[in-house]
Amino acid sequence: MNREGKVNSNTKSNYFKVLEKIIASRIANGVTQINMANHLNLSEGGYFKVEKGKTKLDLERLLEILEFLKISPEEFFKDIA
Repeated sequence: MNREGKVNSNTKSNYFKVLEKIIASRIANGVTQINMANHLNLSEGGYFKVEKGKTKLDLERLLEILEFLKISPEEFFKDIA
């Protein structure tokens, strides 16, 4: 965020890179949106909104996703930003 409280374009770009990487990792691991939604105690539509950026992804949920996909945070973020 900048001083005016607005999210700068680089932050937004990195956020969508995170979402894209979650999707790619989920698919690569053979995990469906339904599997992920069930693991996170969300409806399929609720999880779809997370992947599309309609619902903000918080740190706790991100860590749950990475744990389910068996990816360390270090490995996940090494190509982002």
